[in-house]
Amino acid sequence: MKLKKTKSRLIILAVIAALILGLLTTIFITESKGRTVSKELSVSESQAIVDNTFSSLAKSTAIGSKKVLSNTKITVKSVEIGDEKNLILDCEYNTLDIGSVIKTHKADLLSAVCKKYFENEKNGISTNATRISIDIASQLNLYIEDAKPISGSVTLQLYEIEENQFSLFLEDSAVDKCTGGLITIVDEINSVNSVTVDGENVDITKKNTLKTGIKQCLALKNYDNKKPDVGGPFSKWWNDFADEFKRNFIDKAQWKYLSDGLLMTLAISGLSALIGTFIGFFVAIIRCTYQTTGKLKTLDRIFSLYLTIMRGTPVMVQLLIIYFVFLLPAGVDKFPAAVLCFGLNSGAYVAEIVRGGIMSVDRGQIEAGRSLGFNYASTMIHVVVPQAFKAILPALANEFITLLKESSVAFYIGVADLTQGGLKIRSITYSNFMPLIAVALIYLVIVVILTKLVGLLERRLRKSDH
Repeated sequence: MKLKKTKSRLIILAVIAALILGLLTTIFITESKGRTVSKELSVSESQAIVDNTFSSLAKSTAIGSKKVLSNTKITVKSVEIGDEKNLILDCEYNTLDIGSVIKTHKADLLSAVCKKYFENEKNGISTNATRISIDIASQLNLYIEDAKPISGSVTLQLYEIEENQFSLFLEDSAVDKCTGGLITIVDEINSVNSVTVDGENVDITKKNTLKTGIKQCLALKNYDNKKPDVGGPFSKWWNDFADEFKRNFIDKAQWKYLSDGLLMTLAISGLSALIGTFIGFFVAIIRCTYQTTGKLKTLDRIFSLYLTIMRGTPVMVQLLIIYFVFLLPAGVDKFPAAVLCFGLNSGAYVAEIVRGGIMSVDRGQIEAGRSLGFNYASTMIHVVVPQAFKAILPALANEFITLLKESSVAFYIGVADLTQGGLKIRSITYSNFMPLIAVALIYLVIVVILTKLVGLLERRLRKSDH
């Protein structure tokens, strides 16, 4: 029998290994296909793409950038096929050394423009960003005339994003080189926070219109400086998944919303479980006492009403009523409100679990305890409850697992729990899939672990029965 089981397991493992090997082979073959371009472009075809791309770099209002690009020429010398579904272009550029000129006259350039801006502001004349851009362009044109021509070599790349469709991949360093240092100059101007006007240092940090106008004169379009993904379907999926994961959790350490939320969820669940256990046992004993002896009728009626309300209304409605109707006007914070609500709700279910366990204990156990000289309370504490507790322990553990999941509605009153952490990331990244799936997986992992522990507990109790 054992030999048959071993053979069956080996067959299953062999089938699984074959499936995994086949899947990996398929992925490797798929990813290996199409690593080179479907056709090689000629020098003239490549030149047309380069000219079209650079001619469209300047924004419509970027007078300074247009001036620079009108004096820029990139000539494709040769084309080679790359190994990333790309073409490597060996190019020569001719442009103006705009970077050196603006560095030399940057202070005077900004001072003249800012002086005019502040004069208009003082006289109550409205000056928009476009007007400032025109003013700085008129000053800039005077200096561009002194710019010396420069030339050099640069390597550009064309990527085949679709069959027979190529896109020019531009790195900041290549654009900066081909435009005589324009990118560097724009970055330097963007970092300027103060300008000297008539010998006085003026802070322009909060002068957004002024800074926008200065940037606008030299700005380039937001060209994509990220290398195109031309891999196979699996690598594209994996890269998209990795980018999405990074955007949702790694950037700005947004994973902390989930970790902090998890700690809050565990704190609410743990404290609520303690409150629910205490309430549940107390209510169960009172109701069992009434059912057994007929005493404590008033308390039994009160607790019956409590059970009916708590088990007959949704926990989310209970949470909203407890917090917004009763506790918020009294100045009670969200966390204790959530703990109290879930504790009261769990207590109702624990009470019925415990009551069922106590009532399942044979009545002869009570009579045996009384015959030993115990009163009713001592018999319940020392004889009945320990036996009932052993029987109901798995059910109690499952109730606590349910409590953990139900605590996810605490975000409705603004508690920063695990669910709220996922929603916070979602509101930042506008991504639905990754944050919500992460929250679901965290809950799933915790519940699976607790379920395994409950299973171990149940097996241990079954062994002890023998």
